[in-house]
Amino acid sequence: MKTLTVPAQPEQIEVVQEFISQELEKAGCDRKIQMQIEVAVEEIFVNIAHYAYDTHVGEATIRCEILENPL
Repeated sequence: MKTLTVPAQPEQIEVVQEFISQELEKAGCDRKIQMQIEVAVEEIFVNIAHYAYDTHVGEATIRCEILENPL
């Protein structure tokens, strides 16, 4: 499992997206599925950045584990 910790700020979305994209590409993930995952990660991260912390900036830890489909 790969892990990335960044400040929970919307400006960090590019760092998060790059991390996820690299891991998906290394795993040979289909581009269409990769795009769907990237959209979901963006939505989740932006929500964390906007709503998880009241008046201070906290951290967000992104964990990426890719399991092979047994089919």
